[in-house]
Amino acid sequence: MISNKEAFDEFLLESFKDGRSVRELRLSEEEADYIKVKLPKAKFKKLSGTDLHAIKKWYEVDTNRD
Repeated sequence: MISNKEAFDEFLLESFKDGRSVRELRLSEEEADYIKVKLPKAKFKKLSGTDLHAIKKWYEVDTNRD
């Protein structure tokens, strides 16, 4: 569970505020799951080269709803 959803929601707004729909974000599994619920049409792609043992991994997140 995300400890501070308000702060994480602010992070998401800041990440996509310039109108771009695709961003590379470093997320924990809980954060990625939260975005999947909050933005069910978002597409996720785990980026290669991510350390398998790291708590947070790099994802390409596409929020384009077309």
